[in-house]
Amino acid sequence: MTQPFTILLVEDDTLVRDAVIELLRQHGFVTLVAEDGYAAIRLLMEHRVDLLFTDIVMPGITGFELARQAKLMRPELRVLYMTGHAEQEKGGLRYGKLLLKPLRANEILSEICQALGG
Repeated sequence: MTQPFTILLVEDDTLVRDAVIELLRQHGFVTLVAEDGYAAIRLLMEHRVDLLFTDIVMPGITGFELARQAKLMRPELRVLYMTGHAEQEKGGLRYGKLLLKPLRANEILSEICQALGG
């Protein structure tokens, strides 16, 4: 029996975070949650994670920097970014695809499945 995929969701906006958590858990993903990049790095050190799904604009370190550090720790880690700031699109997308807010459930699920190889 295969284990469900584990997604680390990193989002500082409570409303977005709660909605995405619910969506992911309803679809059978194990979901770890961090409010910022520093907490996300701690979770990456403690848990097996298949996909990092991170906001770009956050207090502390950006999603781009988080992804860079995460890939150094776990080169096999897959990454998806999200942002409500379209101007942030440039400059850091070398590790994954960008989803623009407002997020749509079908888009999130489609991109996650694609990133995870399914």
